Amino acid sequence: MEDVDVLIVGAGPVGLLLGAELRRDHVAVKVIDSMAGRGFFCKALGVTPRTLEIFDDLGIADRAIAAGVWLTGVETWVDGAMVPKRSMQVPEEGLPYGSLSLAQYETERLLEATYAEHGGQVNYGCTLDSFIDHGDAVEAHLTGPQGQALTVHCKWLVGCDGAHSKVRSGLGLTFEGERYPQTFALADLDVDWPYPRGPMYRFEWTDAARAKTSLAAVPIRGSAQRYRLSMIVPEERAASLAGTDAPDFETMCSLMLPSLPEGTRLSSMRWSSVYRVSHRIASAYGRGRVFIAGDAAHIHPPVGGQGMNTGLQDAHNLAWKLAHVAKGLAGPALLDSYAAERRPVGIDVVKSTSAALNAVLTRQAANPAMRETQLLVTYRGSPIVTDLCAHADDESPAPGDRLPDAQGLAERFVGHARRLHDYVGAGRHWLIGYVDADGPQYHAFIEGCRALAESLPGAASAVLVTPADCELPVSELMTIVTDATGDFARTFHAKGGEVWIARPDGHIGWRSDDCSGAAIRCWLDGLSPQ
Repeated sequence: MEDVDVLIVGAGPVGLLLGAELRRDHVAVKVIDSMAGRGFFCKALGVTPRTLEIFDDLGIADRAIAAGVWLTGVETWVDGAMVPKRSMQVPEEGLPYGSLSLAQYETERLLEATYAEHGGQVNYGCTLDSFIDHGDAVEAHLTGPQGQALTVHCKWLVGCDGAHSKVRSGLGLTFEGERYPQTFALADLDVDWPYPRGPMYRFEWTDAARAKTSLAAVPIRGSAQRYRLSMIVPEERAASLAGTDAPDFETMCSLMLPSLPEGTRLSSMRWSSVYRVSHRIASAYGRGRVFIAGDAAHIHPPVGGQGMNTGLQDAHNLAWKLAHVAKGLAGPALLDSYAAERRPVGIDVVKSTSAALNAVLTRQAANPAMRETQLLVTYRGSPIVTDLCAHADDESPAPGDRLPDAQGLAERFVGHARRLHDYVGAGRHWLIGYVDADGPQYHAFIEGCRALAESLPGAASAVLVTPADCELPVSELMTIVTDATGDFARTFHAKGGEVWIARPDGHIGWRSDDCSGAAIRCWLDGLSPQ
């Protein structure tokens, strides 16, 4: 196996997304997995609006939506009656996407196809045995599909190899936390009942015979009746399931039917599983030239569909930084910001999902939160974000925040409205400006475009937004769009001459009312010290 820039251990969603983004950015990468091929268990299910934005950046959002089922809300039913205060509807406005039910094997299929479209091929049947970080490179020892010994030299090694990560163990990192005492059961099957398809359902009962558990049902792609059912196994049944990984259909029916509405019939079980839940966070997200991401770095209860999505966003954060350093656009110190930005997010998710599970276990009122969309994740305070805007108000999107979207942008010679997110991403930094008059503001933005492009050759672009009554000369350095509906000005609280830099991961890295080349170069020097 040839040497590469980045060796990724694990071909789950996190490893595949990281591999696809690196290949798209022309970085030499290999993905290995000890399994003989992709599995087809449902495992993780929910895809958040923020993850769909990442899929959009890769060009696969439409494919994901076609393979999934939109979730219209959450309904909690107690003793056969829906409880409004413990239920919610997914907002139809104000979000870039809704929440999608998408089986993990479909997510993996889409990401592996994207990895292949960019020239990658997963090396299945390859096991990582050990690795050595030599300071200037990593030496990885593998066992190949036929049992042969293989050695790969890489500049960086990333462990996306799950909760029992060999990479995390090889780094000597602790995995702090504990296991919940409860046993959980999952099954993918057809459910015959009169409830409309669309919401996720949670069923609870107060009678003594059924009050020791709760059951959730999430629609998944397949037949019109296919659902993923999950439940907390009653204590008196848990012991009988010990040592059983995949209970048979009769066992799952005896477990789940008592917690489902009267008259429900189950059939066509595709798979089942029983498991225990832990909440743990790694003591660090890497060391030297070796990193971890996803379940290798954090595990937590599957409440709110945060687990896989958090891992995917680990990969999205790490990918552009590895690509910039691999291509010489930034110094290795940039990679230190991965842990600085993502580990606090991991800690927060572990805490919040653990609290949410405790609420389920104690049957407290649900508290659906916008945070579960993962659109509110921010890196404010990160060592690589800077705010030089003297007059910004507290409502304005700040450096570290996800770049908000704006609608109704009109590009000259384009006959339909565009949105701001149509212009950002794709592995590049984007200089975004708001100019309300032809003059010094405009010429300063041109200077800023040149400075960014010269500092990040091939990895920088620019878009300039103007009010509807302002027309500027066309420039090859940027795309000029008109804020036809005023949505950009309202969203960004924009004033003439303000500028932002959107990082490749869609977060704001820099904000200023000074677009001089010197100001931009100063920020880039702090972003990527050589």
